[in-house]
Amino acid sequence: MKHSRLFTFMLVLIVAFVFFGCQSQELTSAKVYLQQKDYPKAEYNFLTALDTEPENPEIPYLLAVEIYGNKNSGLLDHIKAKKYMEMTIKRDPNYLTEYVNSFRNQLYGNTFNAAVNSYNKVIRSETEDRDADLANALKYFDLSAQLHPKDAKAPIQIALIHSELNNDNETALAYLSKAIERAPQNSDLKAETARIMAKENRMDEAMVMFDEALESDPENIAIGLRYAQFLYEQEMFEKSAEIYNNLIVLEPGNKDLYFNLGLTYLRLGDIEASKDQFEIVVALDSEDTQAIAMIGQVYFDLKDYTTAEMYFRQLLEIEPENPDYLKRLGVTLTQQGYVEEGLEYYNRGRELEGGN
Repeated sequence: MKHSRLFTFMLVLIVAFVFFGCQSQELTSAKVYLQQKDYPKAEYNFLTALDTEPENPEIPYLLAVEIYGNKNSGLLDHIKAKKYMEMTIKRDPNYLTEYVNSFRNQLYGNTFNAAVNSYNKVIRSETEDRDADLANALKYFDLSAQLHPKDAKAPIQIALIHSELNNDNETALAYLSKAIERAPQNSDLKAETARIMAKENRMDEAMVMFDEALESDPENIAIGLRYAQFLYEQEMFEKSAEIYNNLIVLEPGNKDLYFNLGLTYLRLGDIEASKDQFEIVVALDSEDTQAIAMIGQVYFDLKDYTTAEMYFRQLLEIEPENPDYLKRLGVTLTQQGYVEEGLEYYNRGRELEGGN
């Protein structure tokens, strides 16, 4: 038993030596206070130890993780946590690399969530001080962007706040420009820049930026859609159709791409190509009423009233009380000489609309 007790005592000494080791009295005291969960005194001694041991990476690491990054310390401060994490890396780039990276990711998540919470108070009209909450959102989104400079989410949120909530497109674009410098291949940053440039009526610059965004990530469906829509709105229908066709190669089962391409072909005056796209949509989804209506209307405009009637009747099988579909069928029947039946459908549609 005596030998067993002696062995246990020696283990305690070894653990104590590992924990307290060859270190300053300030660092030793800080660790004792940390064990006792006396965080203010631990903080004071850690800060003092920074000067006593100017090359020791453990001190800023513990300040970052146990004091300023610890929600139970009562001293939570994301900005200070980041500062001392960076000091740890500066003192020793190889110090506890896995844990430092893990803490960086945790800190990123915490700061981003803090920013989102402040932002949501404003957009949900739950804020008591709009300016203060927006300032907090910007501060924490900016901190998130610094922690992960190649991640576009935080810079884009900052740009949205400046552009949409503060009506300050200039500041939004300046911030996005700096973000692109840090992550020059990030297509999302470039697409957001293009969107705000378009708001400013800087259409040529917006188009260049959209081109760069799509070049950086040619398989990004979301960016492709935004660019194609931008071109459509600028009445650049040929290039818009080109992009939609490229996107369809990437997602051949995406019915929305065919529908938008059909609308684009309509604006180009290519009725047959437009009809083909809408028919593909219906082949993919037999109850897509928008596409069925477009096909029926195309046939109506081509004066193929018999085929148009077939599609309008198909619409009424899906939505029998839809006033628009009833009126369309009524007009189509009238064009074929079925005046009485046509008026019956048309008047029924008018009644459902609340017409006279």
